Amino acid sequence: MKNTIQAQHTTPWYRQRWPWLLMSIPFASICVGSYFAYIATHGADPMVQEQYYAAGQAINSVIDAGKAAQQMGLSGQLTLQGTSVSLTLTARGAEPLPPVLTLQLSHPTIATLDQTLTLVAGSPGHYSGELKPTSATRWDLTLTPQDKRWSLSGEWNRDEGSQTALTPTDMREAQN
Repeated sequence: MKNTIQAQHTTPWYRQRWPWLLMSIPFASICVGSYFAYIATHGADPMVQEQYYAAGQAINSVIDAGKAAQQMGLSGQLTLQGTSVSLTLTARGAEPLPPVLTLQLSHPTIATLDQTLTLVAGSPGHYSGELKPTSATRWDLTLTPQDKRWSLSGEWNRDEGSQTALTPTDMREAQN
């Protein structure tokens, strides 16, 4: 019996499994924490819109522009085919439509995919423009005249086809 007790005490600590098991928990925590610190410092996503406060203050003017479009009875049908963009714009009132419109295409998450197009009237109510080739599959659309007195908006998704409807900008769309 004396030999058995001596044999247990003479085994070095590094040959026991319990010290290694207990030391592995803090070691794993250090490794995971270092990995998260690396991701936080090297993989930070840029903000899509850097001037978020100014954009928040500008929402009121966008909502007013949407109300103006609603009062004018404006609506549009946008078609994206390859790099060609065509728009059919209808208005209920007698006010003439502008000869040039601005179409803002905003990607929801990647700011480098955003585009701004100038659409030129070919015939009354029919506009066209050219899109830069892109890999984007979804865009939030905002259509305004040069003076920005009214605003139409919509959403284009490649999976849903090449056409999308543009309607007066409401509060929900103004916040996007």
